[in-house]
Amino acid sequence: MSFDRGRRAAGKGDRPVLVNDRRTFLQALDEAVRGNPGLACGIVTRDGVPVLCVINSEMPQYKAEIGADFIDGDWRFVWAVSGEAIGPVDDLEGAVAAIARAVRVNGQARP
Repeated sequence: MSFDRGRRAAGKGDRPVLVNDRRTFLQALDEAVRGNPGLACGIVTRDGVPVLCVINSEMPQYKAEIGADFIDGDWRFVWAVSGEAIGPVDDLEGAVAAIARAVRVNGQARP
């Protein structure tokens, strides 16, 4: 059993967030993203729900917010704004690659 609910079901305002599956998955993704040149990230709370904010560290105008939702019986990373699935939470490598493409990172950091 989890304390999670769908992101769209979150109430208004900032409320304390219990440690839950969603936060655990986002923390794992946070660590995976930080290991890639050109990406910077951090977990923040939006409407009472944790999301991972990722930016292109060379061109910060390119950014994305990623959530984790329980969809059709499985946890998936999703684009926070649209709710569109990125991929399963057990495919960190695939999620990081999709995020890097979305924020236009070529995998090379500035020297």
